[in-house]
Amino acid sequence: MSDNAKFDFSVIRTLRTKQGLTAEQLAQKAGMTRATIAKIESGGGNPTLDTIQALSSVFHLSSSELIRLAEVARCEEPVVKAFQEKGMNVNHIWFPNFEIFHIRAGGGLEYLANPEYHENTAEVCLIRSGRVRVAVAGQLYELGPGMAMRFKALQEHRFDIIEDAEFFLMHHN
Repeated sequence: MSDNAKFDFSVIRTLRTKQGLTAEQLAQKAGMTRATIAKIESGGGNPTLDTIQALSSVFHLSSSELIRLAEVARCEEPVVKAFQEKGMNVNHIWFPNFEIFHIRAGGGLEYLANPEYHENTAEVCLIRSGRVRVAVAGQLYELGPGMAMRFKALQEHRFDIIEDAEFFLMHHN
């Protein structure tokens, strides 16, 4: 596969083996030759839309889903900012459509979430150590090490640090 390739249909091999199919069985179900399957799985060739349609139907995917799976992924690097806010040490790790706040806070601190920082996303709170009480839309939840919860970030919410804690807040679409 060239460095400039945008698609790598060798993902077909992974899909085929996950379904327990041989290349011959896949070829038969998709109405094509074993040689065509071998060429696609080796990353060679440029499958036509008809070929993509036939293969996607075998895997119970839409053609667009199969194409998306074959897109060559590029690793992303985040924008990272460290700051202190209201006695908490925070590392903010931002990717488009996904962000993580790694927070270390001492017991007794309270933080009322600011709705200006939230879009129409879900928020996940994962506790690594310590204890945190989370108030979401009038309900209270007490979380300890290894515990997590998810809620709509636009809901009014507050974090009360019961004892020194390290935790993660993740926002995602």
